[in-house]
Amino acid sequence: MRNLKALTVMLLLCSFMFVAACSQSGETKEPDPPKTSEQSETNPETEPQEPVAEEPPVINMNGQPIKILTWGKGPTDETQEGALQLERQNEVEKKYNTKIEWVTVPWGKSIEMVTAAGLSGEPVADIVLLDLYHAMPLIKEGLLRPIDEYFDFDDPKWPKIMKRVGNINGKMYGFKNSISEGAGIYYNKALFKREGLPDPHQLEKEGKWNWDTFLDIMKRATKDTDGDGAADQWGFTNHAPFLARHLIYANGGSIIEQRDGKWVFTSGEPKAMTALRFLGDMFNTHKVIAPNKNASMDDWNDSVSLFESGKAAMITGETWEGSNRQAMSDEFGFVAFPKGPDATDSDYKTAIENFTMYYMPSNSKQPKEAAIIWQDLILWDRVELARRSYGEEQLLADPEDVDAILEVSDHVQPLFFPGVPKVQWEEAIWSTANKGEEPESAMERILESAQASLDEALNVTN
Repeated sequence: MRNLKALTVMLLLCSFMFVAACSQSGETKEPDPPKTSEQSETNPETEPQEPVAEEPPVINMNGQPIKILTWGKGPTDETQEGALQLERQNEVEKKYNTKIEWVTVPWGKSIEMVTAAGLSGEPVADIVLLDLYHAMPLIKEGLLRPIDEYFDFDDPKWPKIMKRVGNINGKMYGFKNSISEGAGIYYNKALFKREGLPDPHQLEKEGKWNWDTFLDIMKRATKDTDGDGAADQWGFTNHAPFLARHLIYANGGSIIEQRDGKWVFTSGEPKAMTALRFLGDMFNTHKVIAPNKNASMDDWNDSVSLFESGKAAMITGETWEGSNRQAMSDEFGFVAFPKGPDATDSDYKTAIENFTMYYMPSNSKQPKEAAIIWQDLILWDRVELARRSYGEEQLLADPEDVDAILEVSDHVQPLFFPGVPKVQWEEAIWSTANKGEEPESAMERILESAQASLDEALNVTN
């Protein structure tokens, strides 16, 4: 009898458990596997909770400052964006018990200070703003540190080309939160309208903005307007080496390039030669570019004056140059440089030499902390807004011109071209543009000496 009662109780309990299970899930289910030692215990009376990610421990700098060396100034409340940045800086200083010190020095002074600090052993700052052509010699001398271990450059918050432009000699050295630098073509909208020339933006939308349509526009714009037998309105004006550089990179070529750890002079290779032959034809066969009379930087000054006086349809220029054209009475636009016949989407670039990034001195004493705090200073959700505002500051009236500013910055290629080989290369370019020398001959003539100069400047460690 006692056994019968026990059996009855057990059956009732099983029935209750079955009903409870069905009321919860509506179906039978396999029992949960036993917990392993790595699994945390849960309260059986509550639903399992998602694990909560632990916040990383906040760094306490104990009043130690983070110094940022720059030739600009830190955030101020003079603009809305500056006020927001200043507010963020104040929050960061409280969060990490630190002070952000913006150390302002004249442009070009930073390289001297980093060099002197390297010799003394005392870091000049935690983070330093440098032009690429100042950073490269410092990297060669071991005065700037690789930063791969301090930043996660796979994080999508970074500019999409950060890993390409910040990588030097196979390691990451440079970093920045926003990239607005680049180069393209400024064009005189009033002259285009007067001469019935097609709008470059429309040609680009139609997939027709190439070197053929580019040349056609230059031919139609070049004219003798006063009847004296000489052209006085030009399709294009520019410093010849600047134009050559843009042509080479827009055709997927390069002037110098690092291969297998060695910097190589590449301006004589096929894609570059196609670009330089086109340059020679524009100057000497089609005669659509105002002559470079000086073979010096004076030609750049002359070309700017000619374009701003309304006597040239187009000129190359970097994205920042628009804001300097305040004296120009004609409305102007901006468009990406046309892609060359040999270029692909992946190798089309806009090469510039004035490219700034932040770097860390090799003797900085708190690189990990500086990296964390610098990233926390950035208003990452406002980066794209700031880039567009930068484009709108270039005196460009149409949104598609501002879009072009942003487009070229996504294709920018920082170019470090050391002094001696650069001088040799520029002399060869002027020989092609002014004297009609075949580019093959001009490049062959300087190949060995340019490579030797590159070796001395970049490939030989002192």
